[in-house]
Amino acid sequence: MDIYRFSSIARSIDIDYPTNRAIFILSLLVIFASAGFQTLSGIPPVQALISGIRAGALVFLAWALARELDPDNELSAFAAAFLACAGLLYFPIPGLLASVLFLLLIRILNRSAGLPAKSFDSLVILLLSGWLALQDNWIFGAADAVAFFLDSRLSEPKRQQLFFAGIAALTSAFALLRELKTGSRGGEVSEAALLQGQGLFLLILIPAVLFVPHILASHKIKSKGDVGGFPLDPKRVQAAQVTALMGALALAQPWRGEQGWISFCPYGVRWPESPCTLF
Repeated sequence: MDIYRFSSIARSIDIDYPTNRAIFILSLLVIFASAGFQTLSGIPPVQALISGIRAGALVFLAWALARELDPDNELSAFAAAFLACAGLLYFPIPGLLASVLFLLLIRILNRSAGLPAKSFDSLVILLLSGWLALQDNWIFGAADAVAFFLDSRLSEPKRQQLFFAGIAALTSAFALLRELKTGSRGGEVSEAALLQGQGLFLLILIPAVLFVPHILASHKIKSKGDVGGFPLDPKRVQAAQVTALMGALALAQPWRGEQGWISFCPYGVRWPESPCTLF
């Protein structure tokens, strides 16, 4: 089945390709290891399996995000995957929808599939970002608005994205005003949590600063789009990198305490009132 008939940002995974097969195996190992460990710890098998699937999906999404952000270096994505594995040992498993959202936004901008986003793609992303903005953080809507706006201005622009950018911006503004009015849904962060968040944010700045030279070096891209086989536009790749970096730093706000760090790894979101949710 031709997936591009339905979506221009979905990408198939060829298991016969070595790196694709490797991440598939790694994700399966994480699923079984996580589920097995939790089962041995006394957690019911079904709940342990669900948690294991979430852990494996997180590792895969970390790989996929890095793969999109650094298309010319296949192996660098495994560094992100292994960092995600390490994060699972110390932090709660974050939700997955936020990671999916940023993955789709990056694909809209860099057009790694080789095609501009279809209107259906934009609608799905708008709904997803709007839900995340209203349920958790206005940053998701803002990142969506920026991505849509840039897609309407970069090479081979899709002008219809301005419509989606406007709606995303309005949704983000509404979510921000509501957060300010209600005290960000979760009450005030304790002084200890704020200090912890500030320390973790400073630690986050290290990989962020190291990523800047890579963005500057991305003015030449060898990778090609899936459809047509044309080289990716370096400016689009850089726009995706900058959008992802700014979004990550915004999510890792110091006043969110440890939650900011969890959000950064990688763009995850977890709501305390529903710690066992799949998303």
